[in-house]
Amino acid sequence: MKSSSKILLAPVLALFLLTSCGKKEDGIEVSEAPSESTEVQLTVEQFQTMKMEWGELHTGEFSEEIQVQGTVQIPVEGMREITTYFGGYVEDLKLIEGQGVRKGEVLFTLENPEFLRLQQDFLETKSQLAYLKADWERQNTLAQEQISAQKNFLKAAADYESALAKAKSLTKQLALISIDGETLSPATIQSKILITSPINGFVEEVVAVPGQFLPAGAKALNLISKDHIHVELVLFEKDASKVRPGQVVEFISPDRPEEVIKAKIKVVGKSINAQRQINVHADLIDKKEEGQLTPGMFLQARIQLDPRQSLAVPEESIIEVGEEHYILVQKSKVEGGFVLQKIKVIPGAKGKNYRAISTATALDSTTLVLVKGGFNLL
Repeated sequence: MKSSSKILLAPVLALFLLTSCGKKEDGIEVSEAPSESTEVQLTVEQFQTMKMEWGELHTGEFSEEIQVQGTVQIPVEGMREITTYFGGYVEDLKLIEGQGVRKGEVLFTLENPEFLRLQQDFLETKSQLAYLKADWERQNTLAQEQISAQKNFLKAAADYESALAKAKSLTKQLALISIDGETLSPATIQSKILITSPINGFVEEVVAVPGQFLPAGAKALNLISKDHIHVELVLFEKDASKVRPGQVVEFISPDRPEEVIKAKIKVVGKSINAQRQINVHADLIDKKEEGQLTPGMFLQARIQLDPRQSLAVPEESIIEVGEEHYILVQKSKVEGGFVLQKIKVIPGAKGKNYRAISTATALDSTTLVLVKGGFNLL
């Protein structure tokens, strides 16, 4: 051929000659193409002998996916740090890390003589309150009938209101240590209070030890609830525009590699970190699968992007050469054969027997693509 961009595959008899610079396929030697060549000329006989086949381009909807990494996380509402409003000595603590707990279950007890004084103060104030209320009502009646001095009524009212405020304050303090002032009596006064679990979950960390004096506000335990478990994914900046809430994420639990777990994207981060990454939050679709996951677990996941119209070719027509991909299409027919054009493509999503491609070359559904035998021509 005259053009340096074309390779002429010689007639069959010439191709049978063995030379050191050629490739041999089923008894037919094919001249190698220079790396910069974009066209190949092929005879009908060569096409048939090498059992090549044509295929058609296809246009359809393809859903691409992004491979991402992530971890299983617990949101803030699923975490509980167990502290107490009052200090005390830790007793009856038998929990270990990883142990399950139920809401309302006793975690440990806390003992402090101050609990006794608080209950006694409440009962004394409650007793005085009844007397002071009766005195206030009596002085009010006498003042209205001008039998008693107004100052007596004002003093009785002040004493009653002061006692009432103190009783309300003590009631709230008792509630902080899980004691109901309405049912408290001298017979039920106790020096120990029960510290119970506020959630269903498990013990993440045990800080306190039996016999230790735990100061007010100090952490005794960390609890975690798996009721709100979610997946935190890390997405590269270049893919951020492709991802939106509502898209499906598929991943596999290391414990059950045969089962695919699905989640749905809830939040896409609005800031990029120093590694040019964005965090994506996804919630499990089936909450029953939460039991298969452990907080902190590493995951390999894929995000299913929205389907879009794309040009596609038969999967086997894509030829991989190093890190690049090509297809061979029929550019034209010539006497006794064809002229094929090598086109660089970027493979995309896979469909049934077809794979989406993107290319800078204009193609349409009438273009014929070489499905089989093309690898030997590049």
